[in-house]
Amino acid sequence: MNQPLINFELYPVSGLLFNGIGCLFWVVAYVVLVWEIRKKKFVEMPAYVAGANIGWEFVWSFIYHPDTGLLYALSYIAAFFLDCYIFWATLKYGTKQPMNEDAKKHFVLFCLINFGFWILFTYFHRTEGYDTTIGANSGYIINVILSLQCLFLLFQTKDTSKFSLLLAWSRMLGTGLISVSMFIFYADNHFVQLLGVACFILDCTFIYVLKKRHGTWLGLKKSPAHA
Repeated sequence: MNQPLINFELYPVSGLLFNGIGCLFWVVAYVVLVWEIRKKKFVEMPAYVAGANIGWEFVWSFIYHPDTGLLYALSYIAAFFLDCYIFWATLKYGTKQPMNEDAKKHFVLFCLINFGFWILFTYFHRTEGYDTTIGANSGYIINVILSLQCLFLLFQTKDTSKFSLLLAWSRMLGTGLISVSMFIFYADNHFVQLLGVACFILDCTFIYVLKKRHGTWLGLKKSPAHA
């Protein structure tokens, strides 16, 4: 990675700021997710998109690197290593998510095939010129699937105490701030802008639904006096 710490030559400061803070929120989201998995033995990451997430991160951590600068590349790598634990936990606990018995029998195999497919998808998407130099197009395709699957998983799971509002807020802010940078970096890329807006709407819907279930915006329990 022979590049500056932050690439001010190619990208405006405002976009780099939004993108960088968004990446940090995503790292926070992964840390929260790892903590929640260890505590609850349940993975909030939708099982059928976990392979896509880590597949994209593998390609953009070790085959390609974002040209926004070394700091941004390191945030991708940090997310990948956190996601290694998340993916392992998905293989171990993923069948606790709502799915039929036939799906459970072949769950691990499906996850591994899915992981391999998304490595190839992400790699060829960039190699053949369909992606940006920071992986935005392929990343947002996966992000829309993730946001939609998170909402479906929430609707299908009766015990919503398994879901963290802190994780939901971190994920929404991470993607939302990065989406602002998409409008700054790629003013003519209406495709990625559309996906960014879609993610924001889906993530806000997720927070609203979970808030209604929890009865609070932050996931904190109400005191008896206010119950």
